Amino acid sequence: MVKTLTIDEQTYKRLASIKSDISHEKKHDVDFGDVINELINIYHDHLAFSGENAGG
Repeated sequence: MVKTLTIDEQTYKRLASIKSDISHEKKHDVDFGDVINELINIYHDHLAFSGENAGG
């Protein structure tokens, strides 16, 4: 199922910049879905890392 996400111009430019960086790093084109998934993965990794350090 495909959903539409409405974002402002500044957010679009920032995502486009990240998309370009990821495409360059992976040496192949990625789409905005790939970018959003990568950002979600980074966010989840950050939460997991923060949670590990919360007790210590």
